[in-house]
Amino acid sequence: MPHLPTPLHTALREAVAARFGQPLRYPSHCDALEQQLQRTAATGGRRLSPSTLRRFFGLVHKQGGYHLHTLDTLARYTGHADFAAFGRAVAALAAAPPAPTAAAPDIPELLGMAQLAYPERLLLGYFLGRVTRPAAPTGPAAPLALRLAAHPAGQEFFVESFVDLASLNGAYGELLREYLRHKPTPEAQLFGHCTLFLGEFLGGDEPAWRQRLKQLLALPCAPGLHAFPQGRRAFAQLVAAWYDAPDQPLPAALLAQVEQQAAQLPPVPSAPALPAFYNQFPAGYHFLVAEALFLAGQYPALGRWLLLTEAAVPEALQLEHNVYTELLRAFDAVARCRTGQPATRPPGLAALFALDTHAWLLDYYQVHLWLVELHFAPDASTAAAWQARVADFAQRHHMPFFARVARAIPPPYHSGISSGPGPGLGIL
Repeated sequence: MPHLPTPLHTALREAVAARFGQPLRYPSHCDALEQQLQRTAATGGRRLSPSTLRRFFGLVHKQGGYHLHTLDTLARYTGHADFAAFGRAVAALAAAPPAPTAAAPDIPELLGMAQLAYPERLLLGYFLGRVTRPAAPTGPAAPLALRLAAHPAGQEFFVESFVDLASLNGAYGELLREYLRHKPTPEAQLFGHCTLFLGEFLGGDEPAWRQRLKQLLALPCAPGLHAFPQGRRAFAQLVAAWYDAPDQPLPAALLAQVEQQAAQLPPVPSAPALPAFYNQFPAGYHFLVAEALFLAGQYPALGRWLLLTEAAVPEALQLEHNVYTELLRAFDAVARCRTGQPATRPPGLAALFALDTHAWLLDYYQVHLWLVELHFAPDASTAAAWQARVADFAQRHHMPFFARVARAIPPPYHSGISSGPGPGLGIL
């Protein structure tokens, strides 16, 4: 049985998920896919058992390779002649040819095809993000990625959906600058400049982020603007205020302003069938404010904000396998621990990040997980190990801010960490 390289395995999983209409996360999804494979003309009625599909999609542990029959059948289901043709298509995407050919649609045009359903475009944009992402966090953007940043479909389904925060001081920052040159809408300008601010702030470039803050605060923020760019602006305001007075609580007037903005947000429809990276999280604004309060060590304000989040957007806290939901739970545990309330170390984040559909988020949000672990470290040696991980991340990604946060985290507020939930966000 041929051994399947991880990038190609991931690409075929994502291509099948795009054809199926959603990521395959549960055994019932594999049962439904088995039926679809038998009914799809392109597969010639070939059958793959649900157990084979569960192994392929990582729902059951497997060692070794896969039969070529399995790979050919799945490749045909995605519209390719066989698995070899699928591999050539993946290689062609990674190579990013500089110009379209007359025989086939250009990749940005393919992403904009009306025949593709919305989830298919999102999954294709995610796939393009994976294959064009440089190996080094600070590496330059691929030519194909820059072309996508200048194309309307690439802007929506690639730049705005595959939000690669770990590469902000490299390829993704370069993409955002190209994107801002070609998309002048108020929402796009706010999203782009706020995200560039984040890279400059995490990178410790104070002259740059202060100038960017003035720029983004001067941008119009009309009613109805998407919650994510509004949340990114609130994040910028909060961390800038904390930077100017790191030993003081954040100004009450600023917190009241953030709360007032939250009450005026347009609704974001929940899309539980789509992974979190598609900016479909219904509490995106609330998450970004919570992230700012967590990183700034504003624990009483964080606890109050999470209670407000639970009351304002309860459906967001019921989502399963969602990175943002799980991080909100972790932030809540830290807030309770640091304000002297019974707290439980959140158990589920590591398993969440093991999912292929969330693997790209690991590069940025894994450092948040390590900071959470630091808060619950039982002894000095364990804390030092987590601090070393954060410091390594900060150096590789040119984001020294995270190392500063890690150094400022004191030992646990109290030595006994409760095994049961305490007061606060009621989802733990």
